Amino acid sequence: MTDQEIKTEETILEIPTEKKRWLDLLRLSWPAAVEMTLASVIGMVTMALVSSIGKEAVSAVGITGQPVMISWVAIQALSVGGMAVAARCIGMKNREQTRLACEQTMLLSVFFGLIISFLLYIFGGPLVRMMGATPDYYDMAILYMNFAAIGVFFQSVSSSVASMMRSAGKTRVSMYFNMTSNIANVILGLILIHGIGPIPQLGILGAAIAGLAARVIGCAMAVWILFSRKELPICPTLKGVFIPDWDMMKRIFRIGSSSALEQLALRVGLIAFTIYVIRLGTAEFAAHNIAGTMHIFVVNFGSAIGMALVSVVGQNLGAKRPDIAQLYFATSMKMCFAVSVVLMVPLLLIPYQLAGLFTDDPEVIRNIVIAIRILAGFTTAQIFQMAICGGLRGGGDTRWPLISTMTGVLGMRMIMGYFFIIVLQWGIGGAWLCWLLDQTIRAVIIYFRYKSGKWKTVRV
Repeated sequence: MTDQEIKTEETILEIPTEKKRWLDLLRLSWPAAVEMTLASVIGMVTMALVSSIGKEAVSAVGITGQPVMISWVAIQALSVGGMAVAARCIGMKNREQTRLACEQTMLLSVFFGLIISFLLYIFGGPLVRMMGATPDYYDMAILYMNFAAIGVFFQSVSSSVASMMRSAGKTRVSMYFNMTSNIANVILGLILIHGIGPIPQLGILGAAIAGLAARVIGCAMAVWILFSRKELPICPTLKGVFIPDWDMMKRIFRIGSSSALEQLALRVGLIAFTIYVIRLGTAEFAAHNIAGTMHIFVVNFGSAIGMALVSVVGQNLGAKRPDIAQLYFATSMKMCFAVSVVLMVPLLLIPYQLAGLFTDDPEVIRNIVIAIRILAGFTTAQIFQMAICGGLRGGGDTRWPLISTMTGVLGMRMIMGYFFIIVLQWGIGGAWLCWLLDQTIRAVIIYFRYKSGKWKTVRV
């Protein structure tokens, strides 16, 4: 056997089989799926608890969501940039650079988390007012916003820890502290919203306190795990977290800048879209928020597969094996289709029963059913584009997720949203039809980027 034949045989042996690729993606994605599904279930329970206070409380929580999420632009950009750099360094087996990437991501998350929390606390009121909060729930929205603003800092730190764990393929570790945080949220919510024993009924204040306390608990646990797991390739030193390394920061910012613009476009588009829906009325807006809670389940499974791809794509590109990275991409598409079919079944068959879990208001239920039936129509596109975007980001290709988001959100939701909701007055059906168009166009754009293969040569 010649040297070339031996090399070819070794290469063939290194390529994982279809079965192994499925098992690898399942191993990496199931903890994230469990983590986010539990978070969604708890979010539904929390929403149900808030709904028991009244539809005004639901609207108050819903209207604060977009201003809080827009604050995540910088935080998520740092997480994406740090995750891509760390995954590539792990694939190159460069432990020193991996540790440095983790330390700088943590430093940036602390710095930006503090700034964003402060700004959101100061300007949260004007933002809620600008979005069109009505007098029947304005005061509740301001109260909830103040607590949510403080929680952004703690969530920023725990989010950065989670991204580092995922870059190393340790999705189970991030599951632990996020699950703990979410369970604490619902337990404290049950106690504080309606009161128990000597603890008085606090209503929306109880929901706000529970949310903040849960974020503090999750952050503390995340930091403890990060610094105690010395065997992890990403394990930082406490001293290193507070020493800036400008070269590494530039690498993180270079990858994360497109993600920052993507998140900014997404949040601006969603704020405009939310303003359109608010104009439909309190009942329609409450229905939109409740249906949005169900929609998170669809997002979760796409995100979970995407998180698995972050690790395998980033590490294989770092190891100079783009061929294996592409195989994992192909397998993930089959997984996306299988998952989407399973999720579509209850959305199509039992929409009224799902809506009835949250409210007994007939008008709200009718609007929820319209929304989740349309949701079933774009479930496959949503899961597909979120998973593939995760893989592209793992390889450092953040520009095309930005392009797809700007096209879908700014084009379909902002422009068509105004036309369908305000001009044609199609109600909540028009709003969710825009969502369908958004996800479909984004899935098409991301698919063609994947097929081009140019993501294999992005510099990290």
